[in-house]
Amino acid sequence: TGGYELEFGNKDILLPLIKQTAYREGFGAKLALGSRALGRELGAESEEALLQVKGQELPAHDPRFKTGVGLQYAISAHGADHWAAQHDVLYREKDSGPMRSIAPLGITEPVSITDLSAEKVRLFYYTHLLTMMYDCLGICVFGYISRSMIPLDKLVGLVEAVTGWKTSLWELMKAGERVSVMMRAFNAREGLNKKDDLLPARLYQKVASGPLKGSPGIDPGEFNRALDIFYQMAGYDEKGVPGTGKLSELGLEWIRTEQVSHDNK
Repeated sequence: TGGYELEFGNKDILLPLIKQTAYREGFGAKLALGSRALGRELGAESEEALLQVKGQELPAHDPRFKTGVGLQYAISAHGADHWAAQHDVLYREKDSGPMRSIAPLGITEPVSITDLSAEKVRLFYYTHLLTMMYDCLGICVFGYISRSMIPLDKLVGLVEAVTGWKTSLWELMKAGERVSVMMRAFNAREGLNKKDDLLPARLYQKVASGPLKGSPGIDPGEFNRALDIFYQMAGYDEKGVPGTGKLSELGLEWIRTEQVSHDNK
């Protein structure tokens, strides 16, 4: 490591290592590979210790306490994204602003933050499509956390006022769904599918330290069942790939999902 003590909380090494990583100098040249590639270079034991999904390192949110965030990490097309849907904590109180906001989607009952039932999957799926819609519209997802957030019916009115289009919540949600399905189809074409929708092994284990030491990890059986329910809700096949029916329903039948070869021979 070039003499750097890589211990948690050692803030003095951060700026020098950031500079080394940016210029690919010293140990920074190794860090610039990303944790997955570096883990593979160092060996299997290192790879098992990684906290990444599809090569994307985990952000600050622990899905052992927000299981919907775990679904986000696993299912997101580009790896561990903590804003591929909305967070569990927003929907644990019946009369909260977020709960009132998504009532037009048919979700009116709160769900526990550690729940992995079909109700949690449905909440994740609908708010995932909602978040993809927000991305299309250029809306900041952090505005969603505020109790003074714009209700969905008023959001439709704003879109109509800005664009001059006559639209609906249905049409806007379908635009978000097309984004999600097209990303998933692209991944399938490049060889990514259900086998890549995995959480790091550490998240299935008890919390090792800190104020919540000993708290349970995610139950792998429950998590896999939740993934299967999501695939069914989303119209994906047993490999987690968008099916012909779903592509046709969205007007995306021109998209191919079969894995392609990049062999130049």
